[in-house]
Amino acid sequence: MNLSSPPGPAARPTEHGVQLEDGRRLHAVSWGEGPDLVVLEAGMGAAALSWGPVMEHLAPHVRVLAYDRAGYGASDPDLRPRDLARLASDLVALCAAIPHERLVLAGHSWGGPVARMALARLLAAGPEPGEQLAGLVLVDPSDEHAQMYFSRAMQVQSAVQGPLLAALARLGLLRPLLRAQMAALPEPYRSAAVDAVATPAAAAAIRAESAHVVRGLRFLQRHPLMLDAVPLTVLSGRRAGALDRAVRDGLSAAHAATARAHRAGRLVEAQRSGHLIPVTEPELVADEILSLLR
Repeated sequence: MNLSSPPGPAARPTEHGVQLEDGRRLHAVSWGEGPDLVVLEAGMGAAALSWGPVMEHLAPHVRVLAYDRAGYGASDPDLRPRDLARLASDLVALCAAIPHERLVLAGHSWGGPVARMALARLLAAGPEPGEQLAGLVLVDPSDEHAQMYFSRAMQVQSAVQGPLLAALARLGLLRPLLRAQMAALPEPYRSAAVDAVATPAAAAAIRAESAHVVRGLRFLQRHPLMLDAVPLTVLSGRRAGALDRAVRDGLSAAHAATARAHRAGRLVEAQRSGHLIPVTEPELVADEILSLLR
């Protein structure tokens, strides 16, 4: 039997409000039961239920949790700078709020560096009694080995993206654009995921995160995180059009470098996917997560 077979129709996700020490509440969704916990960190501008198909495959075997970052959906906004350290702090607090024994973190896109930073914090603090940090899965992550993130073109994109998203959200034009972008995400996840990030508040949150991407990746270049104590899997999308093949090859090379740099690192190429592997190959993501718990 495929270990990541989807659950029966009776299974339903549960919504949570997780309160942080500073009083903010994060909206989270969990599915499944048991002592093993998988926590999913989405990419920038992606809501909890962008992970919906992956959660379906995981729920028969583990408890899986995804959440809306600050300012997205029903999660409270954050008035402090949304740099990599701050995002990781929220993820660490979320993990601490859910009882578990074995823990696996998975991060997609910008969620990859967030999950790495959070795991470094957890390793530095030491596991709680009875807790095991079982591994990390990076799903087509933003990667400091890719020079594209430090290019002039990326600087221009970052400067333009925030104001543009804010304007589109105010005019009601962001929602249809996001629906088109997430066309491969099945319902009801697609509508819920779009609703959570198509608002002016979410656009402001995305802009606040985007302002710190390059600095965050520079930090990881200069201060490599010591994560060798846990297994690491890097999933790299390989599908690309003729116009973006060079970009895709560069990013995949960066993913390979990250896997090689880790003592227990492993690279898995997602041949049928570009960047949105959780949507296009959710069963692959789920299988790689579950392999860390076998």
